[in-house]
Amino acid sequence: MKKYVLLASTLVLSACAATQPTPPITLTPTAVFTSQPWANHKALNLTSVDKAPNSYIAAIDSGTENVQVIQPQQPVSTTLRQALAQQLSGQGFSITDSATSTMMVTVEKALVTVKQGLVKYNMHSELQLQLTVNTPDGQFIKRYSGRSSREDALKASDKDIATSMNKLMNSVLNEIASDSELNKYLTENV
Repeated sequence: MKKYVLLASTLVLSACAATQPTPPITLTPTAVFTSQPWANHKALNLTSVDKAPNSYIAAIDSGTENVQVIQPQQPVSTTLRQALAQQLSGQGFSITDSATSTMMVTVEKALVTVKQGLVKYNMHSELQLQLTVNTPDGQFIKRYSGRSSREDALKASDKDIATSMNKLMNSVLNEIASDSELNKYLTENV
């Protein structure tokens, strides 16, 4: 009988000691709106695909054997597509699945790596995407990317990780909004 009680208490204690999975991080990039819409309701089909080598958004290495990975609430490509749809609508585009012109956002890399020490952490964030616009008159392809690094005291929080990736997404969305080469192509070919 004592063996069973000891076995049951060991199982209960080991279950309590198991680490809980980290909840997913919600990313909330902000669309960039122009002061004057210029696209005159031109129709554009907006799609997104995630070709990043990892499905997680962050990897935290605390020097132990296991690296903790954190998933995004939804795929990064979906998050970027939603923000870019708002941005393009603000520029005067009509986002519709039936348009003959297509803009595809391909996420090639979206990752925050954290080296967690005892009293400080180093965080490196990277975002790389490709924008492909296919129109009846041709194709426009361009890559956009951003990188950042940060060192701070104590432990990196989920909020720190989300803030870092959101800032990169905002920077890339701003770069897309102000890209004169892209805007010229859209004006002349969509």
